Amino acid sequence: MTSRAVKAAKQSKSKKAEQEKASVYHFPIKGGIIKRELKRPTTKTSFKIARPIVERLLRCFIRFEVTGKENLPSSGPVIVVFNHLHLLDPPLHIIGMLPRDIIIMAKEELFFYWPMPVNRILMDIAEAYPVRRLGTPEERQKAVTYADEVLKRGILFGIYPEGTRSKAGHLKEAYHGCAQIAWRTGVPLIPVTIRGTEKLRGSGWLKRPKVTITIGKPFTLPPCKGEPTEEQLKEWTELIMCHLAAYLPPEYHGRYKPIEPCT
Repeated sequence: MTSRAVKAAKQSKSKKAEQEKASVYHFPIKGGIIKRELKRPTTKTSFKIARPIVERLLRCFIRFEVTGKENLPSSGPVIVVFNHLHLLDPPLHIIGMLPRDIIIMAKEELFFYWPMPVNRILMDIAEAYPVRRLGTPEERQKAVTYADEVLKRGILFGIYPEGTRSKAGHLKEAYHGCAQIAWRTGVPLIPVTIRGTEKLRGSGWLKRPKVTITIGKPFTLPPCKGEPTEEQLKEWTELIMCHLAAYLPPEYHGRYKPIEPCT
């Protein structure tokens, strides 16, 4: 390689690094601000140290398996859609998506130091960021814009359409944010279900229940001409949740009907 070619390669690499350098985003939560710079979690020393510790600790209380891994593309932007049953779901989902990086949008309560500082610590290590369910339009827009940036970098973006965990153990009515992000970006979605963590209550911690994460097949939203209406967003949200239901047993479906046989 000539010196000119070497110089060009260095300039290209420098330009790419400069493009990847993100400005600092500030996400308000009750009592503070969460700062994020769009880092890849798996490259961080704190993630490399915490991941095996967290996984071994979790396996002390659960029997954990991930199925359908072949459905997860090895690269490229994807919106990963999760159901939510327990506070332990986010770290299990992050582990389940490895070796790929995933940045999750999570409710602001997980970023409070009180009463469970471990949640905030894990969210910081994983580069997750908060969204306020009753936030201002500007705050919600910032959360959506950050999701766009995550996907532009080819990083998996994770979202909980239900907005919070289901204490009833089945799918709850979902918000439209996921459909809006999928329409804005045009990237495929993948339904990823979890079941078994709802048993981690009371004496359930002593029974070491089986927890299964199932990665479904990618799908895309139907085309839409122009800005989607509220009714269109509602239909897309229904479609997304029905894809989730397709990979869950009947008792988890709630009001959503699976669009294909359960696996």
